Amino acid sequence: MDTASPSTIGNQAGVLTAPAKHFWFRTRCIAASAFQVSNLHPHVIGLDIHPSTLATLITSAVSILLPTRAQSWIRTTFPEWFLPSRVVIKQQKPGDAEIAQEYFDTEIAAYTRLKPLQGVVIPRMYGSLRYHGTRSLMLDYLDGVLLSTPEGATLELEELSVLLQGCYRALDAFGVQQDDSNLSNFLLVGGRMMVLDLESAVFHYSADDRAFFTASSIGDLAGKYREMQAYYRQDGCLEAA
Repeated sequence: MDTASPSTIGNQAGVLTAPAKHFWFRTRCIAASAFQVSNLHPHVIGLDIHPSTLATLITSAVSILLPTRAQSWIRTTFPEWFLPSRVVIKQQKPGDAEIAQEYFDTEIAAYTRLKPLQGVVIPRMYGSLRYHGTRSLMLDYLDGVLLSTPEGATLELEELSVLLQGCYRALDAFGVQQDDSNLSNFLLVGGRMMVLDLESAVFHYSADDRAFFTASSIGDLAGKYREMQAYYRQDGCLEAA
């Protein structure tokens, strides 16, 4: 049963705010306070970025003085100066260094290939960095509910299937398959389904393999979802059907 505590998600994220820490992201020194995003994944850290006078001035100047095309270019080229107030740092996992590095490199490759889907089906990736000495990705903080929580367990199976198919087909169009059918890897955000974890992504499946993979993955997730709903109903976390 791949469940997660409600404290791991969206606007119920942990509030263990720490004193401000400073770190470099590309050309900018950022001051931010960290908070717990997931009690299952301590290498995933939420950051509340403290206001920066310089960043505010740059954002205002770009918005006022530059044409739309130039604004888009500069925001893409220097994302560190146009960050939202809350982001997520996903560090390379602890453990076996070679395996952890392979997972991290795979996730970067997946985000790069799926750039048109960033902010739509997957979080937006602002770039890679070393966060307090560890290889990390800076990603959007998404305010939603995980499928693995009681709040995310209220969908009908048909509705779940439609949402998952949209995700898998979108990734498949770019030759990427999310090879980790875990309910905690999917987040409901305003009626949309978002894919969170791409470190187990696969890029080499044939057309026939991709069709089978999509169908089997959705079927596997639907089965897990049905079992999870039964578990939550028995536990009193979910109303009886």
